[in-house]
Amino acid sequence: MGYWTQKKKYNRRRITIGILLIILTFFSLSSFIFDGLNEWRFQFYLLSFITMIYAAFNRFFIYSFIAAILLLINFFVISSCTSIFLTSKDYKQEKERIISLIFQSETKDFLEIFEQTVNHKAKLLAVVNPKNNDINPSGLIPTNYFLSAGEQGGSFIVSKSMPISAGKLILSKDNSIIFARLKIEEKDYIFLSLDLSKLNKKQQKAALKHISSFILSEDDPIIIFGNFGMTAWNSLFIKFLTESGLEVKNNLLSLLPNLFLPPTNYVIGYKNMEFIDLKRLPKKENSYAPMLFELKV
Repeated sequence: MGYWTQKKKYNRRRITIGILLIILTFFSLSSFIFDGLNEWRFQFYLLSFITMIYAAFNRFFIYSFIAAILLLINFFVISSCTSIFLTSKDYKQEKERIISLIFQSETKDFLEIFEQTVNHKAKLLAVVNPKNNDINPSGLIPTNYFLSAGEQGGSFIVSKSMPISAGKLILSKDNSIIFARLKIEEKDYIFLSLDLSKLNKKQQKAALKHISSFILSEDDPIIIFGNFGMTAWNSLFIKFLTESGLEVKNNLLSLLPNLFLPPTNYVIGYKNMEFIDLKRLPKKENSYAPMLFELKV
């Protein structure tokens, strides 16, 4: 009786793993064709890893090998667009080249985000789509900071140094992207911040095309940070990076909200710019937590 019970359990596990592998294979390969499935590639990557370990633990080594192949396929697709694992490097001797950027979407409290900007000695703060549209931020700007771009009721940038120039890229009547040109260590940089998460696919495509044209029209290095509303391996995003010549700088795990929801917040820039760290700051009463990017320019 014990033998047949064990045999049934063995067959159930084998069938379960086999079905899971068939599903994983179908979705992993179909992701190359359908963008909707491609957005879930990180989940397929995690599930392939779990299946590989579970199959090996139950001594289904052929199944484990197949899962490992699927794991590698999904890994290489993701890692070709952004780093997955955390990296660390000592930048103590290069403090003058390190800058901190804060991105805040849909804030309700200007004073709170300004306080965090000062505490973290951020070079630049970008506030996108604020909720308190009836408050003018110009009178609340911290000492030694400048309102670089924006207007009452809309997105704006606050910078530690006086901007050389600033402005907006108008996408539509209700949507624009803010930017500011700053001088850092005798070199001009353009900082552009955005939130495309509320746009549909057609609007996102138009926005990225508009940004790409802006990038190609500028000679100074451009750093873009914010919520792109899509994963780095999305076909629209890949096309944008190819056309603009920029790269995703932060790694995937630096801002992973949970294991099943890959982030859509990225900082992208020129090849020689180095990513140091990315932190999620206290959310407080805001809809979204502000994010602190640290870069070496």
